[in-house]
Amino acid sequence: MRAGVRVVTAASVADLESVVRQDGAPDVALANFSGRLASDPDFRPRLAELLDVLDGIPLIMLSDSDETVTALEAIRQGAQGYISTTVGLTMALEAIRLVAAGGIFVPAPILHRMIIEQSRVPDPALHAAFSVPAPEVNGKPHLTQLTPRQIAVLECLQEGKPNKVIAHELGMRESTVKVHVRNILRRLGATNRTEAVCRVMREDN
Repeated sequence: MRAGVRVVTAASVADLESVVRQDGAPDVALANFSGRLASDPDFRPRLAELLDVLDGIPLIMLSDSDETVTALEAIRQGAQGYISTTVGLTMALEAIRLVAAGGIFVPAPILHRMIIEQSRVPDPALHAAFSVPAPEVNGKPHLTQLTPRQIAVLECLQEGKPNKVIAHELGMRESTVKVHVRNILRRLGATNRTEAVCRVMREDN
């Protein structure tokens, strides 16, 4: 891996919880779903369990399947990236950077098929999965897009608390707080903490 990139592995969800708790929140998490399709009974429960543990940390699903339905379902359920084995190493690294920066990645061939299928039979869920949500509706930010943990962090931001204090009060590492703050800003369409708080105050009024 390139300089500045630290890789931490976890063999199970329990290991992942331990890694996040002890080493701090990573910028992005990758989960191996090889051999699993959206039609498998444990696909959604396993993905939901991972997303719950990650609590706002962007997740990329790794898969040996190029099935359109599986990729779409992963994004629908909350994953922010889907990397199949057909994706080369260079593109995979760029995908990780994109997701870490707040974007969504799906391999071009899969995305192309999605677009074709959408043009034939419009699917509102497909449109929603790949549409960037507007940060405001009638001047109000989408607070419903935030997880309960992110809302707790946002409430601390409203009180002007620094990351170190927030981490202590919410029982998390400071690096985890930073990840939550970054995701809060992205989801509210704010460029900094002050702007995020102002948007929320405007909604309250």
